[in-house]
This record gives sequence, structure tokens and C-alpha cells, in this order.
Amino acid sequence: MAHQDILVLGADGGGTKTTGLLADRQGNVVAELRGEGSNQFVIGMDNTAQNLAELIAGLAAAAHRPVGSIGRAVLGLAGMGAVRDRQILTGAIQARLQAMGLPSVPLAIETDGRVALEGAFNGGPGIVVVAGTGSVIMGKSARGEAISIGGWGRVIGDEGSGYFIGLQALKAVSRDIDGRGEAGRLRVSLASRFGLDSRERIIAAVYREKFDIPSIAPAVLDAADAGDAVALGILSHASDELSKQIVAAIHRLGLQDGTGLVMIGGLVDHVSVYARMLAAAVRKQVPKADIRAPLNGPAHGALLLAMAGLEGD
Repeated sequence: MAHQDILVLGADGGGTKTTGLLADRQGNVVAELRGEGSNQFVIGMDNTAQNLAELIAGLAAAAHRPVGSIGRAVLGLAGMGAVRDRQILTGAIQARLQAMGLPSVPLAIETDGRVALEGAFNGGPGIVVVAGTGSVIMGKSARGEAISIGGWGRVIGDEGSGYFIGLQALKAVSRDIDGRGEAGRLRVSLASRFGLDSRERIIAAVYREKFDIPSIAPAVLDAADAGDAVALGILSHASDELSKQIVAAIHRLGLQDGTGLVMIGGLVDHVSVYARMLAAAVRKQVPKADIRAPLNGPAHGALLLAMAGLEGD
């Protein structure tokens, strides 16, 4: 195959959908496709591998090119921080491609935060704050060094995330039920929205029914919008924790305090009381913080990493 005919593929995947891009060596997109979810911790590894293999095949078909023309693919997937998980999933994807009668593809799996960072600054330096179900700070220096701050998972980390906010709300309600604290609007809100209206219901939901704790976060944001002091206190605590992580990233990477900062994830990627509080907390510690919109999306960031990987091969 001629050198100029080689293609690169970048994808960004979560629990419900995966966005894929196929481009030439210069980054000119020749096909774009939205496929099924690709978070193996939500839909299982077999389904994830099948969905990603179908995405790869679908992108090649949309561009009227053979799968064998893909010289490098980078898949940015939620929850894929562990090297062993990446290795296992990579092997499973290659096996699915072969089962479809297609050749294997040189591919690398990255975290969704890593590809978001690359896309947000078009390959340049900066910091991305990811705050959705979980949380992590991703940063890249002018020298190209990339690091993660936070993102330790819900048990020992994920401060400022939907899980963190939901858990703080549950704790506030439990203290209110005990008579050792106030939960403000949250006690009524959690009872009406989720049926969490007693000690028995809360314990059963959390410990026996695997209740989705991050699903409480929107109720906290709504209560904060209405001026509830308890909800505002929870969001203030959450935003302070995230801002400390941002400062740590700036110091570790040797960045200036005017460095670009992009906020992504369902809690902060739109105008909300939490996004405003987080921006204020950041500017309190980093007065010159340049909070901006991303230049490109995560799938484009994966494409940039694929292009760089192809050049390095």
C-alpha cells in the first residue's frame, strides 16, 4: 500500500455511544460514525469488543476503503486506566475483527480523559477538568508530558464528581433523619425523586440494591439553584476539592497560571450553578486561569494521538 494511502482512526467511547473518525495522514477526515457504547464496565467486555470492531469496520466501509488501510487506531475509552484491562480488550477487539474475516488493526487504547485533553487544545499544552460520574484532572506541559491528578475512583477519590456530590447528599439526609444535622431541601427531594425517605429505604438502596449514587447529583444542583444552603455547601466543597487538584497539576507541569483550562463532563460542560462555582474556586486560587471551550472534541484528540503514533512507528 502506498505511503499516502494509509489512514488513521480515532474514537471516543462511553457507556451509551462511541464516536469514531477516520482520516488520512494529514488529519483530513474521510469518514465519521457514531456506534454503540464501549464501556466494558457498563456493557461487558464481549459487547464492548464487538461494538468497537463493528465501528472500525463501519468507518472503513463508509470511506470505501479496506480495514487493512488503517495504519493506526487510538480508542479513548471510559474507565480504561489499567494497562492489563487495555491489553485484554485490545486482544478481544482483534479477535472480533478476525472473526468478521477482517485483518487486525494496529491500535492503542487510552482513557477518555487523555483523548479529551489532546482534543481540547489541539495537541498543545493545557488542563482538562473532567467532572461527570467520576472526576479526574488531565494536564499536558509544553514539552508534551501528560499527567493525571485525582481520578482514583469512587472509594478513595473522584472528588467533585457526581458520585462525590450524591454521596454528600446522602450523608446530609442520613444526619437529618438521625436529628444530628440539617439536609435542607435535599431530604424532601431525595424522598420524592428516589423514594429515599427513611433509614430502612436508604440502607436497602445503597447496600442491597446498588442504587446509582451519582444520579442524585442533579437533585443537588436543582436545590442549589433554588438557593438551598446545604446543597450550596456540598457544591462548594466539591469545587474546592477540584480546584486544589488543578493547582497541583499546574505546579507539577510547570505551567503558568494563565494556562488554558477546559471543563468537560456532564456536571460542568454547560452553564450551571456548579460550573460557576468551580470557575470561581479556580480563579480564587489561580487568578489568571484561562477557562475556555475546547478547540476540538475527544474523538479528534484520539485522531491526533493516532497520527502521532503513526509517525513514531
